Amino acid sequence: MPRGKRTVFAMYCTESGNRVGTVRLHRQNSKGIGWKDFKVAKFCPECRKRVPVKLKEEKHSS
Repeated sequence: MPRGKRTVFAMYCTESGNRVGTVRLHRQNSKGIGWKDFKVAKFCPECRKRVPVKLKEEKHSS
């Protein structure tokens, strides 16, 4: 049985705006750290380098 709902976030390149992946995160974990504090750098094929990403929540039908 799930203990909490997770939200799907799309990761977008901060330089080109290209979508580079998705991640499923809890809104807030047990330590009080929210999804806004999630920092990651991904490889963007358009920029051809590792760039910091921006998260946008994806809307799904419920």
